[in-house]
Amino acid sequence: MMNWLPRLLGVGTAALGATIVLRPDTLAGPCGLTDATGRTSPGMAALCRSIGARDIVSGLAMTFAPGPDPLRLAVVARVAADLGDALLLDRLRSEHPARDVATLAAGRGALSALSGLTIRSEPVEEEDVAPVAEGARCECRAAPHTSPLRRWVSGIVDEELRETGVLD
Repeated sequence: MMNWLPRLLGVGTAALGATIVLRPDTLAGPCGLTDATGRTSPGMAALCRSIGARDIVSGLAMTFAPGPDPLRLAVVARVAADLGDALLLDRLRSEHPARDVATLAAGRGALSALSGLTIRSEPVEEEDVAPVAEGARCECRAAPHTSPLRRWVSGIVDEELRETGVLD
């Protein structure tokens, strides 16, 4: 399976996010979010750090997603964040450096989207899928060790299914 590509991008995203959290100037400077002297205001630093924290979380989600479906969801979230960054940065400043960063964010979003296409589901083993016999009934009954709430809900569901004729 090629699920390693989005996971590798997740590691890179988390590392970039950590860099931004520790040094907000790494994002503020290229985006033109500094003052005339090149300093980042406390408000802009907080904004940059929040973007970095978001990148850490989304990168870790891509890296440690337990299976193909959660990994796809993490990639979709990452792509949405990157495209949002690109649109915002493109509108924020008309100067050349911010446009370059917007292009970089859009490219990173496209790369993440393409990596999502490499995610493959795990194959289902044939012995894991049992055929259903014709005319077989499926009864849903709570096991005795389940919680009282689950038994209560299961009882209500069973009663409704009997009333509608699904269960005998």
